[in-house]
Amino acid sequence: TISLLSVANDTNKRAKDEALAAQIAMSEFHRLRSLSVSSSFWATSPPTDPTQYYDSSLNNLGTTLTTTAVYSLSITLTTGAVGTADLLVNAEVRYPAQAAAANQSIYRFTTLLNVPTS
Repeated sequence: TISLLSVANDTNKRAKDEALAAQIAMSEFHRLRSLSVSSSFWATSPPTDPTQYYDSSLNNLGTTLTTTAVYSLSITLTTGAVGTADLLVNAEVRYPAQAAAANQSIYRFTTLLNVPTS
């Protein structure tokens, strides 16, 4: 039973980590969709978005890796396929942000995004 408890605890932790990563990515997708056509974000094509860092309460810490950073979010935007959307948005959330890449859990999410026209 000890082995089963250990596996269950690990599974619960992974599910929690994935849910928090999904929440971070979803919030960023909503932020991108809410940007107006006049936003400087749309100045380049495709736009670029610097890596963002978040603490354990999912507060955005900005673009500088700090000692309180727990999650990192990297967004890449590429031109969408004809007939789909203007942009393909790939989000990658890494946890823990402070760990070496080989020791991080990586969660990936994708959505389509149209550039606002008015």
